[in-house]
Amino acid sequence: MNAIEAIFLEACNLLCRFHINKNIKAKCKMFVHPREAWDVVMKAWTTVIHCKDCEAFPTCVKQFESACLAWPIFLEYVQKTWIKPHKEMFVRAWRNKVMHMSNTISNRYVVIFLCVFIC
Repeated sequence: MNAIEAIFLEACNLLCRFHINKNIKAKCKMFVHPREAWDVVMKAWTTVIHCKDCEAFPTCVKQFESACLAWPIFLEYVQKTWIKPHKEMFVRAWRNKVMHMSNTISNRYVVIFLCVFIC
């Protein structure tokens, strides 16, 4: 990420949602108990990353925070690691301000499939 900022000054760096979600799920399974709560927490997280505009984003985050009240360590991790420093790089409200050809992941197999399918 530092090289992109230093070399491609005008480029917009977007983060891979697939890998972010994979990370969030792993942390959720580590901290959130009982297992039935995982779906509620992950549904709230999905609302955050799919938020369509910047004005609605705080509301989506509040809903996520409400879903995670019982697990403050998990909530703090997500806020400090993803939401506060990187929201502009993966949340729909900011991501859709730059051209990305609907590509939101960096999984090479899916990207190759999309390139073949589109071409």
